[in-house]
Amino acid sequence: SQTSLGYTGSSPAISLRLVEVIVEMKLLATILLVGSALGQEFQKEADPPLNCQRAEKARKGDKILMDYTGLLGDGKQFDRGSADFVLGEEKVIKGWEQGMAGQCAGEKITMIVPPELGYGDQPSDKVPASSTLYFLTTLNGIVRVTKAPLGGDCNEGQKARPGQDVTMRIKARVASRDGRGKTFFDKASFEIRFGKPNAIRFVRGLEQALTGACIDEKRTLFLGPNLAYGDKGKKDGSVKAGDSVVVEVEILRVRNKKPDDSGLVLGFLDKISSGNLGSFAG
Repeated sequence: SQTSLGYTGSSPAISLRLVEVIVEMKLLATILLVGSALGQEFQKEADPPLNCQRAEKARKGDKILMDYTGLLGDGKQFDRGSADFVLGEEKVIKGWEQGMAGQCAGEKITMIVPPELGYGDQPSDKVPASSTLYFLTTLNGIVRVTKAPLGGDCNEGQKARPGQDVTMRIKARVASRDGRGKTFFDKASFEIRFGKPNAIRFVRGLEQALTGACIDEKRTLFLGPNLAYGDKGKKDGSVKAGDSVVVEVEILRVRNKKPDDSGLVLGFLDKISSGNLGSFAG
């Protein structure tokens, strides 16, 4: 049941989104001012820094889950969205690699990325050649594989994915600077139907961090509030508003307990038309 993972019903006096907009405007003014003063040097700053334990900071091999807004030197937005990538695979600009390394889940990180760590002297879509880039980012999650599947991968049928019932061993605690945060969820066997549109935020966060995981694979998830309990917290107060969480997971089973009804109907009609009801017969 997802009830024990639920939210409080209280709402903040001031809209969280309004606060975020104000903060983003202040950050934009700050990074443009700092960028002009310092020239084209790589800079990054978490505001505020969460000072998580060293073992909980993003490192090579970790998968990064982030939101970002990209700006040019004149303040014009050239991109905005969500992204995921593995640190060290060098599939994104070097500025992102350097910007996320050593950071904590839940941090809002501003970056000034010089051309040599961005797109260099080549233009890219809305980015002119030799541009210094400015990013407002949120590190929503860090996904770390602690036990890879045998052979390093598995077939698609054994992977956690939307439309499947995924059984897992799970233990979750509140992230804290001393590593002794309260354990708020501990189940030897817990099942989630991936892809349910009405799933709560924390379950959606688990899905995002676990999609693609194989049976017998173990992962440690460091999830910021956007993938945990947001600005509301957990009903019982064990996870407060704005808390990041640490989740240890082992995938035990992947199956589909609710096969596509349309497939069943088509199969039934085929058997009727052929005059062979087979196992559908009463």
